[in-house]
Amino acid sequence: MEELSEQFQRQTRTKVNATYGSSGNFFSQMQNGAPFDLFFSADIEYPRRLEAAGLAEPGTLYEYAVGRIVIWTPLDAKVDVTKQGWRTLLDASVQKIAIANPEHAPYGRAAVAALQNARIYDE
Repeated sequence: MEELSEQFQRQTRTKVNATYGSSGNFFSQMQNGAPFDLFFSADIEYPRRLEAAGLAEPGTLYEYAVGRIVIWTPLDAKVDVTKQGWRTLLDASVQKIAIANPEHAPYGRAAVAALQNARIYDE
């Protein structure tokens, strides 16, 4: 975002003030009249809801990226994600699993959905 902002400022001579934070928090602020010109959201449903409510310029919604869920392990991990896939998370040597908070973050919700789809969430 910093690089994009700098490039935009050079080309247009328009100052960019980027604000970073939770998509859900910004969504709530915009519903209450916060004066943002652009909204880069990690969850496309927030901009869709703003557009549907008449709080965004019609036809300007643009999906700028697609996220991917990955299973990441340190180099010295005792598990083989390539062979075990999702079952890796159930290996006895795995002591901690971290996901984004599903109550606030779209990747957290996506992680829960993926774990449920793999039928390992409850385990």
